[in-house]
Amino acid sequence: METESFDSSLKYINLNGVTLNIDERLNLKLSLAQLSSELKLEQVFFWGKIIGTVKDYYIAYSLDYAHKTHGFPTKHFYWASSSNFIFATLPAPLEKFASAFNELNVYFTGEHDRIVIEQPVSAPVVIDEDLVIPSKMVTELNRLSHVVYSIENNCAVVPRGSFKFTPLKETVKNEAFKGLTKDAFSLTSWQHFRVVSQPEKVSLMQRDEAVYNNGFLDDIQADYPKGCWSLVKDCTESVANIRSNLWPGYYAFHRLHTPLYGSLYIGQGIRNNDLPFMV
Repeated sequence: METESFDSSLKYINLNGVTLNIDERLNLKLSLAQLSSELKLEQVFFWGKIIGTVKDYYIAYSLDYAHKTHGFPTKHFYWASSSNFIFATLPAPLEKFASAFNELNVYFTGEHDRIVIEQPVSAPVVIDEDLVIPSKMVTELNRLSHVVYSIENNCAVVPRGSFKFTPLKETVKNEAFKGLTKDAFSLTSWQHFRVVSQPEKVSLMQRDEAVYNNGFLDDIQADYPKGCWSLVKDCTESVANIRSNLWPGYYAFHRLHTPLYGSLYIGQGIRNNDLPFMV
């Protein structure tokens, strides 16, 4: 969600029954402006909120067009606690603990330095009772990073045509995008905002057929399991709202016939692993 249109975009997310209170919005505006100024970021996006039992986490991100992967801008994430609203760089995910994090189906506490996994560090075999082998402490902040990156990879969506692939092999915002029509109420009009991974899309880029092709990003209707997305319209049929059933708490919207769209996550950061048995 673009910080410039924070309030106007949030009202469309409110249709899903989630919101941020006035105190949160005020603090986030100030802290995101400070983050943008300190790091000299051209644009900062508010990603969402992960609710904890003691404190909450707020997440933001920026797009780095100077460093790309297969033409896609690098996403840099930042986190803040509800105790101070001071944003800091979110550490990269620890891939070696991915399976362990996926099995942690418990609520976040909001205490970022809380130990969630204790991993012994290998050391030379020495028979010495006084020897204390240090441990690598994996904290809740590491789990937070894993969850945020997982949600982003599985859920970040944009309306079809809102981004374009240029002859310079760059994925950039499409300034000519004026909004979708009633097609917005179909899953075929939504795409993942990530480095393309679906074979047919990768092949499209390799053949240089992705340039100015509004279907160059991964399609969400191919996602597994089937039924992982719900798409609804508001009572005026002027706003399309899409929500993830795999990661409850992720919402995206698009106002028809306008370039306005956005997304937000507000939830506990717990994946619905029972979804394949529910659909």
